[in-house]
Amino acid sequence: MSVIDGNKDNIFGERLKNLRTVIMKKTQKEFSEFMNIPQPTLSAYESGRNKPTVDVVINIADKCNVSVDWLCGRDDAARMNSLGDVMSFLFELYETKEFSCKTVVHDRVDIENGDETDDADRNWIQMMFYHCENKRDPEQTYSQDICAMIKKVYELHSRLVNYDYPQDYYNSEKKRLIASYEDYPITKTDFSGISEEDRLKKRNELMRAEWEKASNTPN
Repeated sequence: MSVIDGNKDNIFGERLKNLRTVIMKKTQKEFSEFMNIPQPTLSAYESGRNKPTVDVVINIADKCNVSVDWLCGRDDAARMNSLGDVMSFLFELYETKEFSCKTVVHDRVDIENGDETDDADRNWIQMMFYHCENKRDPEQTYSQDICAMIKKVYELHSRLVNYDYPQDYYNSEKKRLIASYEDYPITKTDFSGISEEDRLKKRNELMRAEWEKASNTPN
């Protein structure tokens, strides 16, 4: 059974080629050997001459740490229906390979301490993106993309809640903005191949670096 029979624009083929050349940085021969797919078959997938089966798509997604939805160019975005969905999103965010996300959580502000600003008695978080890598454009980091993206989302949503835009127009602009970022895939971190000895070694190195940094920081 094919999962992209109706794909006239060969979204799967284009994203497969993008995954191979930009993300994995492999030739067709190298990628076909990595995936255990004959090179002519891989070439046919990329060109759109042949359509992959569901099992093939899942295998590629699993081995390359990308989503099936991204590979197949699905337009329907995931919906958040519970706090569990929000937590799942946060795990996905922290597990991305292209950037690191440092978060500072500010718990409830104590009004009794004299803070009577509008932010008093509220919980809020501060997120900082760093060590970002944009494989499509080495001179551009994903942190820059993320900042621009958050600004666009915030501004569009503000126009909706301030009654500047009707819901239909907001929905169409939302869909357009999401589509403009769909060709920038992200992959997931994977530490399953690290031995226990290497894990402890790396942990000690990080702890030592943090200790030295704290020791050299003036009070």
